[in-house]
Amino acid sequence: MRVSAPMPIRGLALVALLIVGPAASARAQVGASEALNKGFQALQSGDAASAGSIFRDALTRHPSDPQLLFGAGVAASLQGQDKEAIGLLKQALQLEPQLLQAAAILGELLYRQGDLDLAIKMYERAMPSAPASMAVAMRGRLAAWREEASLPQNREAIKDDRFTIGFDGPVQQKLASRATSVLSAAFWRIGKTLGAYPSAPINVVLYTERQFHDITGAPEWAAGGFDGQIRMPVRGAAQNLAEFDRVLTHELTHAMLKSIAPRHLPAWLNEGLAMHCEGRDGALAERRLAQARLFVPLAVLQTSFGRLSAPQAVIAYEESAFAARALLDRIGSSGLGQLLQDLGSGQTMEQAIERFGVTFVAFESDLERRVGAKSRTAAVR
Repeated sequence: MRVSAPMPIRGLALVALLIVGPAASARAQVGASEALNKGFQALQSGDAASAGSIFRDALTRHPSDPQLLFGAGVAASLQGQDKEAIGLLKQALQLEPQLLQAAAILGELLYRQGDLDLAIKMYERAMPSAPASMAVAMRGRLAAWREEASLPQNREAIKDDRFTIGFDGPVQQKLASRATSVLSAAFWRIGKTLGAYPSAPINVVLYTERQFHDITGAPEWAAGGFDGQIRMPVRGAAQNLAEFDRVLTHELTHAMLKSIAPRHLPAWLNEGLAMHCEGRDGALAERRLAQARLFVPLAVLQTSFGRLSAPQAVIAYEESAFAARALLDRIGSSGLGQLLQDLGSGQTMEQAIERFGVTFVAFESDLERRVGAKSRTAAVR
């Protein structure tokens, strides 16, 4: 079974290197230093929400401080609020063009949004002043982006009001035309399940198999991915259009979920809902897990499955399909829409589920009981 997942974003490790403290700036405003120190301490401790509040409050008093704008942009990006982060980082760079960290993080965000040319320009701008600890990683990213920019997919595209689909040549053009129809129909079905119809435009890029894995760094078992854009290999797609449609629908669900709940959405729910919307049978997944008497703690499935081996990924996806189906059965589509809104507003999964009269511990225990697991396993660690 080939499955698909949100792909690991190679730049995240680089971004982590950049969040070590306030960026060097000649234009930091007097009186902002205390907020800067508190905000970046919150970022370093992993509390992006608190950091965002600190920076936003300080910006009401110092609206033109480039470091505060930079900090607010970093906090927004870590909470999945890419559009807001891009605006804040652009403001910071307008005020202080030498903010290397802001330019580098902005490049990553622009890449996720599909603005490859501007992402390259941001990195080219930041590279000359990059310290040795960052330069190697940045050069690697820049080389990969330049290679991607040279691909034919970036010169041909089909566009409508919601989707832009990049492709290469007449064979892929036929698939791109089909993708437009599949995505347009699936958008309304998925929106009904999720309780929202996001208006943000969605980019889709079709690749050869080799290009897909070289550009994205996705594991060999991945049939597609979403990292701000939907990316898909198309080898053999013309001979298996049903699989092509399935993967497109799966990745579209990820794209829509990113707009609805950009933070605190656990990977198991993200993947489980994508599988549900593509038509995967959650009851069948439950029977398979029950036959194996297997249950993995959901805490193990909180983050991207891109780190998993193929056998581990099969287990992770089966359990995700089962858990998402069980959650839908308990709270219904209207409840799911509310839960996603709560996650998007900053609540954790543990907090959001309590609205429905159940604790997360009790929900997870019920799943474990249903599959008859004698003990929890570290099968996907």
